[in-house]
Amino acid sequence: MSTEVTFALVVAGDHVRADYVALLGRLGLSSASFGRARDAAAWLNGQVPAVAILEVEDGGCGFLRELRDRYGPDMPAVLVSADRITPADVVAGLLVGADDYAAESMDAEEFLARVRRLIERTRPLHVATADLTKLSALTQREREVLALTAEGLGQKQVATAMGISIKTVGAHMQNLLVKLGVHSRMEAVALAARAAVTAGV
Repeated sequence: MSTEVTFALVVAGDHVRADYVALLGRLGLSSASFGRARDAAAWLNGQVPAVAILEVEDGGCGFLRELRDRYGPDMPAVLVSADRITPADVVAGLLVGADDYAAESMDAEEFLARVRRLIERTRPLHVATADLTKLSALTQREREVLALTAEGLGQKQVATAMGISIKTVGAHMQNLLVKLGVHSRMEAVALAARAAVTAGV
């Protein structure tokens, strides 16, 4: 059984918590989400999150210090805020130990890109090695489908680019999901990106 951590920790108010959970789902991450830092602290049992998204207004700074004491500096952590977004606020958040500091109004795609970069940067090498082993099991056509999907193409666009039917694209996608041991296209894309970045590809 794999011991790879695939969950994100989200501590944020009701007005944005579901949005962050949905965004992180696009990276193939399930989320443990809480409205209060103390509830999240009570829930954690030693398993290190793949990333922590902590809202400043909901005790994020203090909780980040606790997370750093528990897990050290390698766990990716992003502080987010609706109002405290001046340069001084950002500096203070980074000094507390955040890897990044984002306004809640930030474009969703930019936010995802930042989070993805943090996760890939801190992913252990052995995980990338395992990912590369899985990827090596793909056929050339399955790799092409995965690469085009990673570029943001939909199933119909992939079919057009490869000169094959949509049904054949679907069959290739289903086969590669099974080989990679994932359940969605986004998880497959995240796995491939993780392996490529950590391996220096």
